[in-house]
Amino acid sequence: MAGFARALIMALRCMAAASVLALLYGFAERGFFTLAHLFPANFLSGALLILIALLMMILPFGFKPDPLTDHSTFGERLYRNREERWKRAYGFLFAGMLVIGIAGIVQVLLGMVVPS
Repeated sequence: MAGFARALIMALRCMAAASVLALLYGFAERGFFTLAHLFPANFLSGALLILIALLMMILPFGFKPDPLTDHSTFGERLYRNREERWKRAYGFLFAGMLVIGIAGIVQVLLGMVVPS
């Protein structure tokens, strides 16, 4: 449950940052508030989080060996670090899916409430 809460908080922070940037861009371009930039920015930020997660999973992981690292601890340390990195990557992946899901639900709800 703590992982879900952490991913939800990260997703809401990313949505808030993307919304502020989209609103600033909308004010600079048109001079008034519009939702035309808000939802694509949130979908793009969710896609960016998913891309970061996939890159964390795909790219190789390396670490700096210290004087105590030898052939017997190299594999164990590499495996432990890879598992920690994959946990972080799954957190980013889940946060990206939450951003896209929340933005989609809000867009559908606003589409039913606000006339076009």
